Amino acid sequence: MIENPLEKQPSSIEDDIYIFGNIEDGDCFDDSDVEIWRNGCFEKNWNNNYFLENEVSRGLLNKIIREGQFVVDLASGPGMGLIPSLKKIDSSFPCVASDVNLMVMKEWKRYLESKSQINELEFTQFSVFDIPFKDNSVPAYSSFIGLSNTRKGNIGYKKALAEIHRTLADNGMFFTIESEWNDIPNILKLFEKMNQQPWNCFTEKQTSWHDRFIESGFEIIFEKKFDYRSLNKDDNELGEAADKFGFEIGILFTAYGVKKRRTE
Repeated sequence: MIENPLEKQPSSIEDDIYIFGNIEDGDCFDDSDVEIWRNGCFEKNWNNNYFLENEVSRGLLNKIIREGQFVVDLASGPGMGLIPSLKKIDSSFPCVASDVNLMVMKEWKRYLESKSQINELEFTQFSVFDIPFKDNSVPAYSSFIGLSNTRKGNIGYKKALAEIHRTLADNGMFFTIESEWNDIPNILKLFEKMNQQPWNCFTEKQTSWHDRFIESGFEIIFEKKFDYRSLNKDDNELGEAADKFGFEIGILFTAYGVKKRRTE
């Protein structure tokens, strides 16, 4: 699937996985992560019905299958993005899993081959900051918080969206579920209570994903609230502080379908 739209050749190929480098752009995993993946994590993620049971994400999945020739899932990670759910709906629908971390792609390929679940599924390694496809060549992209979790803050968001815009076919679509904090002023007040400087992600200019898509040359075809999750004390030190001081802090997840905005 990925050979036709490729703009450049991979630096190497391992286990039939095309490798393009820039590993510093993503998460670092080690043998302890591999052990967790092999001991139930991948199985749980592959069999998870989270997206199938939600009306908004189920509609998103059906639209991907109905409209796409194939889909490239960006920053698939240990959860494999939207691919497990797409395969539950239609096991023959062609998908490409991608992540900048080669280890997680190799482990997913190994796991799915052992389960004979590799039908119409390819794996590749690249950074969303440097997508190796030709201009206007990819019919559909998908992601689950793949952009929200990119590094480099606003600079990283803009760079990833520019690459998606460049490589997405003129009539193609980017289907994604992204996340954002619901109340930055309240979070900044909480850091004052903690006597700590806010994390960098809270001191940058705050822009919604809606506005980021528009600013990056996309037209929003649909936008629907997918989920909301309150931060709890077991999540991290911010959740622990929110519980201690009685703050309500949460993350809003929104489903989007966007196309390139037509220019006159």
